[in-house]
Amino acid sequence: MQGHKSKRIVFVGSDTKLLKEWAKENETEVVSSLSFLFSMGTRFMPDLIVFLKVKDAELRELRKNEAFKKTVVLIVQENFKDENNFNSISDFPRVLICNEELALEKSFYDSLMEIIEGKKKMLPVKTASIVKYTILFINKNYSKKLTRKNLADQVGVTDDYLSRVFNQEMGIPLWSYLNLLRLNAARELLEQTGISVKQVSSQCGFESSSYFTNCFTKKYGMSPSQVRE
Repeated sequence: MQGHKSKRIVFVGSDTKLLKEWAKENETEVVSSLSFLFSMGTRFMPDLIVFLKVKDAELRELRKNEAFKKTVVLIVQENFKDENNFNSISDFPRVLICNEELALEKSFYDSLMEIIEGKKKMLPVKTASIVKYTILFINKNYSKKLTRKNLADQVGVTDDYLSRVFNQEMGIPLWSYLNLLRLNAARELLEQTGISVKQVSSQCGFESSSYFTNCFTKKYGMSPSQVRE
């Protein structure tokens, strides 16, 4: 993740693997709440604020504070399966959401750094909300058979348009995001259950166990069966 100047990043919530990774290249702080962030004053003005859980009232409070009106906000969670809080959150500008494991992807990190550095513009709020709703939808439906048209129909746009704006906002192509999400879910099942590789493949939405094995091996450098050895 080298090649970018060090940024100041505040994590609101608990310690995460994302913090550990990003702390290698950036100055980081962890606070338990917005009030602690505000109390820091000018001692540590962040380029990026990362929330593990956030309510629209907190974002409203953050944006009312003159010092944080334009600060980029990232909301990360292990998964967004049970998240129903984004109807109002999607109305806030300069806010991204991303699954935590996928936020570790270099392409996402590079895209995020370019946004902070002013080298890349974020999408307008209404367009960005399309990306957010797509992420929520695939979190809840990745185990099903999905097509680009399925996903585009959910947000009322064409599949070409959705693919374009998703990549622009996230730095990760839409289908790559979906596959990475599925692979992460598959790895958890392999580590935590004893079900067969074929069952894991099916439960995570892959077309076939052979395709799943190829994708998994390419991503993790080991086959699904080797995870259990």
